[in-house]
Amino acid sequence: MRNLTKILGIGLLAVSLTACGDKDKKGTKNPDGTTNNGGPGGKTSDPTKASAEAKEDFAKAVAVYKSAKSDGKVSGGECEKAANAFTKVYKTHGKQMAVAQFNAGAVWHECGDTEKAEKIYREVMANSPKYDLPYNNLGVLYWKKGQDSKALDMFRKGVNANKRQARAARNNVAGLARNVFRDNQSAEAFKEAESSIQTVLALDSNNQKAYENLARLYYDRGILKDKSYLVLANLVVNQGIRVLKEQKLESAALYNINGLLILEQDDQVNALKSFKEAVRVNPQHAEANLNIAFISIRFRDYAQAEKSLEIALKNPQYKKNVEAHIALGVAQRGLKKLKDAEKSYNKAAKLDGKDPRPYYNLGVLYQEHLAVTDDIDEAGQKKAWNTAKKHYNKFISMSGSNKDMAEKVLLAKDSIANIDESFDIMAEMKRLEAEAAKMAKLQEEQDRKERERLLKLEQQAMDAANQPAAPPADAPKDDAKKDGAK
Repeated sequence: MRNLTKILGIGLLAVSLTACGDKDKKGTKNPDGTTNNGGPGGKTSDPTKASAEAKEDFAKAVAVYKSAKSDGKVSGGECEKAANAFTKVYKTHGKQMAVAQFNAGAVWHECGDTEKAEKIYREVMANSPKYDLPYNNLGVLYWKKGQDSKALDMFRKGVNANKRQARAARNNVAGLARNVFRDNQSAEAFKEAESSIQTVLALDSNNQKAYENLARLYYDRGILKDKSYLVLANLVVNQGIRVLKEQKLESAALYNINGLLILEQDDQVNALKSFKEAVRVNPQHAEANLNIAFISIRFRDYAQAEKSLEIALKNPQYKKNVEAHIALGVAQRGLKKLKDAEKSYNKAAKLDGKDPRPYYNLGVLYQEHLAVTDDIDEAGQKKAWNTAKKHYNKFISMSGSNKDMAEKVLLAKDSIANIDESFDIMAEMKRLEAEAAKMAKLQEEQDRKERERLLKLEQQAMDAANQPAAPPADAPKDDAKKDGAK
């Protein structure tokens, strides 16, 4: 979880976001980095103790920023206007308004001009080396670029710059250290992450991000190494939810982790309820949407799965998530959006050329769905089955001896055998149909000849019946008398 400290105002007026886009609908009233410390020569500079004139000018600059953001975002010419307003305050009042210089960088950061933001952050670090927030935000820039070691170094510098108040930097140290632990189960990384979070909670027992980080750290350890830490994760989740509730706040991240913990008890129904609580708090929470989608697919609620996956895949952290794209294909296949499903599987295949799973799903799509559509003819069916075989064979080849794919490899081989059997059956059916047609033709010829014979006989009978009757015969002569007369 990357904590990027955004525009700061006197009187602890603050807004915070996470650089990965995981931002709760109801944020903490006292977010990371809200204390504006730092200043020249290692001394603390508190803008709340600045001159009345400086405070007034700073408040005007904050008003300019708020006006620019009234439509929900700062963009175009608004970026320069808001940044210049803060820069003017710093130039007018000097280092007592280091926060104004920092805010100018934060404006450009929010507007996406990271080059200008980095330049200003470095200027603040040079002018006010004990001010922790520019270290934090510069670390976030590196983290987003995938430069984790540089990011961690910058977060640590932020902590060292202001050990008592660098909460955002401490939480980000914990986040990166947790990633290291998750990847290689490093005991040292776990210890650093846990210590950083506990320090934040010691300084601020209501710190939302600290509860979220600690719960996730314990959950990861429980899943990867020691199941007993799942109990600790559950305790942190419940305590965090209770503490935030007392402040009339909620955390999507904690509801999401709670759902993961419930899943460990194989209770998908209540886990789904918890994930839905997470997206109620933050409809864009990527991981919660993914979890909703995966459970929805098991429940054959493909419409919900598709909706949740499309939300999750908008998040930069998950845009290249192969499993999410495969799941989207499964949901679309269930909704009979077969061409969309094919696109999703192909996208997954392009994202990771070494992952065989998209090809298995393409095989299923062609064999069990595209080959049996209502409007397909025999030639089309054969083509679809051959395409399915091609995908299955590629899946088998890519899976190799991967034990995780062993069961699917057997299923793919069975599917190929079934397709070949279908081809054999189809060929046999054609042979039988040809034989039947031949027999039918022979029978038809025999029937024709028989009809002709019968018709001929019938005609002969009719002809005989229509012949005229023979005349009466003459009386026979008496030959004997004739002879006597002579």
